[in-house]
Amino acid sequence: MSMTDAILYVPDMPALVAHLGDEHPTMLVRDETGEIIQPPVVTGFARTPAATNADGSALLVYARLRPAEIDQWRGMPHVTVLAEAPYQGKGTAQAVYAQVFADADALAAYDSVYDRAPREVPDGEGGTTTVTPPAMFGILAGA
Repeated sequence: MSMTDAILYVPDMPALVAHLGDEHPTMLVRDETGEIIQPPVVTGFARTPAATNADGSALLVYARLRPAEIDQWRGMPHVTVLAEAPYQGKGTAQAVYAQVFADADALAAYDSVYDRAPREVPDGEGGTTTVTPPAMFGILAGA
Protein backbone atom coordinates (compact mmCIF):
# COMPACT_ATOMS: atom_id res chain seq x y z
CA MET A 1 0.00 0.00 0.00
CA SER A 2 1.31 3.44 -0.84
CA MET A 3 1.72 5.95 1.96
CA THR A 4 2.12 9.72 1.89
CA ASP A 5 4.14 11.78 4.35
CA ALA A 6 2.65 15.22 4.93
CA ILE A 7 2.82 18.24 7.18
CA LEU A 8 -0.65 19.23 8.35
CA TYR A 9 -1.27 22.77 9.54
CA VAL A 10 -4.21 23.53 11.83
CA PRO A 11 -4.55 27.31 12.32
CA ASP A 12 -7.49 26.99 14.73
CA MET A 13 -7.40 23.78 16.78
CA PRO A 14 -10.62 24.56 18.72
CA ALA A 15 -12.49 24.91 15.40
CA LEU A 16 -11.07 21.60 14.15
CA VAL A 17 -12.02 19.85 17.42
CA ALA A 18 -15.56 21.21 17.12
CA HIS A 19 -15.78 19.99 13.53
CA LEU A 20 -14.42 16.54 14.38
CA GLY A 21 -16.72 16.30 17.40
CA ASP A 22 -19.72 16.94 15.14
CA GLU A 23 -18.68 15.12 11.96
CA HIS A 24 -16.04 12.52 12.96
CA PRO A 25 -16.47 11.87 16.72
CA THR A 26 -14.41 8.66 16.68
CA MET A 27 -11.35 10.65 15.59
CA LEU A 28 -11.05 12.26 19.05
CA VAL A 29 -9.75 10.46 22.14
CA ARG A 30 -12.36 10.44 24.90
CA ASP A 31 -12.27 9.72 28.60
CA GLU A 32 -14.28 7.01 30.38
CA THR A 33 -17.32 9.33 30.52
CA GLY A 34 -17.22 9.99 26.78
CA GLU A 35 -15.87 13.53 27.07
CA ILE A 36 -13.07 14.68 24.75
CA ILE A 37 -9.80 14.58 26.68
CA GLN A 38 -7.92 17.85 27.16
CA PRO A 39 -5.85 18.81 25.39
CA PRO A 40 -7.68 17.14 22.51
CA VAL A 41 -5.95 14.27 20.72
CA VAL A 42 -6.84 13.29 17.14
CA THR A 43 -6.50 9.57 16.42
CA GLY A 44 -6.40 7.28 13.44
CA PHE A 45 -3.06 7.92 11.73
CA ALA A 46 0.67 7.70 12.34
CA ARG A 47 2.13 11.05 13.31
CA THR A 48 4.76 12.82 15.36
CA PRO A 49 3.78 14.78 18.46
CA ALA A 50 2.25 18.07 17.40
CA ALA A 51 4.19 21.32 17.43
CA THR A 52 1.97 24.06 18.83
CA ASN A 53 2.10 27.83 18.96
CA ALA A 54 2.51 29.56 22.35
CA ASP A 55 -1.16 29.39 23.34
CA GLY A 56 -1.85 25.97 21.80
CA SER A 57 -4.49 27.26 19.41
CA ALA A 58 -2.59 26.31 16.23
CA LEU A 59 -0.50 23.27 15.44
CA LEU A 60 1.63 21.38 12.96
CA VAL A 61 1.94 17.62 12.70
CA TYR A 62 4.12 15.44 10.49
CA ALA A 63 1.97 12.47 9.43
CA ARG A 64 2.22 9.29 7.40
CA LEU A 65 -1.12 8.70 5.73
CA ARG A 66 -2.85 5.98 3.73
CA PRO A 67 -4.48 7.08 0.44
CA ALA A 68 -7.95 7.55 1.97
CA GLU A 69 -6.46 9.47 4.91
CA ILE A 70 -4.52 11.95 2.77
CA ASP A 71 -7.68 12.57 0.74
CA GLN A 72 -9.64 13.10 3.95
CA TRP A 73 -7.13 15.57 5.38
CA ARG A 74 -6.79 17.46 2.09
CA GLY A 75 -10.53 18.16 2.25
CA MET A 76 -10.86 18.62 6.02
CA PRO A 77 -12.14 22.02 7.15
CA HIS A 78 -9.66 23.87 9.40
CA VAL A 79 -6.68 21.89 8.03
CA THR A 80 -4.15 22.75 5.34
CA VAL A 81 -1.70 20.22 3.93
CA LEU A 82 1.43 22.38 3.71
CA ALA A 83 3.49 19.77 1.87
CA GLU A 84 3.35 16.09 0.95
CA ALA A 85 5.40 13.42 -0.78
CA PRO A 86 4.97 9.71 -1.40
CA TYR A 87 6.72 7.78 1.38
CA GLN A 88 9.82 6.22 -0.15
CA GLY A 89 11.93 5.62 2.94
CA LYS A 90 14.99 7.64 3.81
CA GLY A 91 14.89 11.09 2.23
CA THR A 92 11.09 11.44 2.27
CA ALA A 93 11.08 13.91 5.16
CA GLN A 94 13.69 16.08 3.45
CA ALA A 95 11.48 16.19 0.34
CA VAL A 96 8.44 17.20 2.40
CA TYR A 97 10.29 19.90 4.34
CA ALA A 98 11.95 21.20 1.16
CA GLN A 99 8.47 21.93 -0.22
CA VAL A 100 7.56 23.93 2.90
CA PHE A 101 10.79 25.94 2.85
CA ALA A 102 10.39 26.67 -0.89
CA ASP A 103 6.84 28.04 -0.59
CA ALA A 104 6.51 31.46 1.08
CA ASP A 105 2.89 30.91 2.17
CA ALA A 106 3.58 27.44 3.57
CA LEU A 107 6.68 28.71 5.36
CA ALA A 108 4.72 31.62 6.89
CA ALA A 109 2.13 29.16 8.24
CA TYR A 110 4.91 26.86 9.49
CA ASP A 111 6.74 29.71 11.21
CA SER A 112 3.50 30.95 12.80
CA VAL A 113 3.48 27.74 14.85
CA TYR A 114 7.05 26.46 15.08
CA ASP A 115 9.58 29.02 16.28
CA ARG A 116 12.95 28.36 14.59
CA ALA A 117 14.54 31.57 15.91
CA PRO A 118 17.76 31.28 17.94
CA ARG A 119 17.30 31.98 21.65
CA GLU A 120 19.45 32.53 24.70
CA VAL A 121 19.17 29.90 27.44
CA PRO A 122 20.95 29.59 30.79
CA ASP A 123 24.14 27.55 30.51
CA GLY A 124 24.04 26.33 34.13
CA GLU A 125 27.15 28.32 35.03
CA GLY A 126 25.62 31.78 35.40
CA GLY A 127 25.82 32.70 31.72
CA THR A 128 23.80 32.00 28.63
CA THR A 129 24.29 30.16 25.39
CA THR A 130 22.53 30.54 22.06
CA VAL A 131 20.41 27.58 21.02
CA THR A 132 18.93 27.30 17.55
CA PRO A 133 16.03 24.84 17.24
CA PRO A 134 16.22 22.38 14.36
CA ALA A 135 14.49 23.58 11.19
CA MET A 136 12.32 20.44 11.15
CA PHE A 137 10.06 19.85 14.16
CA GLY A 138 9.36 16.15 13.59
CA ILE A 139 10.10 13.20 11.35
CA LEU A 140 8.62 9.70 11.48
CA ALA A 141 10.89 6.67 11.55
CA GLY A 142 12.36 5.67 8.23
CA ALA A 143 11.71 9.02 6.54
